[in-house]
Amino acid sequence: MIRAAVDADVPRLVAMGSRFLEESHYGTMFKRNDIALAALMRRLINSNDGVVFVSVDWPSLSGMIGGVVYDHPMTGERTATEAFWWVDPENRGHGLSLLRRFTAWAKAHGAVKLQMIAPDERVSRVYCGLGFTKLEEHFQKDI
Repeated sequence: MIRAAVDADVPRLVAMGSRFLEESHYGTMFKRNDIALAALMRRLINSNDGVVFVSVDWPSLSGMIGGVVYDHPMTGERTATEAFWWVDPENRGHGLSLLRRFTAWAKAHGAVKLQMIAPDERVSRVYCGLGFTKLEEHFQKDI
């Protein structure tokens, strides 16, 4: 089952976000900060322009996707962008349902473009298979 997240879900959302950091290459680049993760989750849950959807494997949550809609600064087009997308590895299989729900929400909020983040080539291939076009690559360094 996919549903919108509520404030009571925040501790589990933070746990999934922390697990994502620990199990991905992002953990080598970003410090874990549960306070910041909780603030992000609450901000998205309680915003008209943000959302978090969760997949529920009774009795707990097993996946999440969150993002925002905004007016693109260069085109003015209403654009949706993902902030995070995660499903616990032992419960994989709900990811595309989460993406479909986020896409429907984005369309309902006026988005005409959807941008997703690909942390690696495997995810890039998934997006290409779903009709996405590669837009750019992100780089980061400590300053």
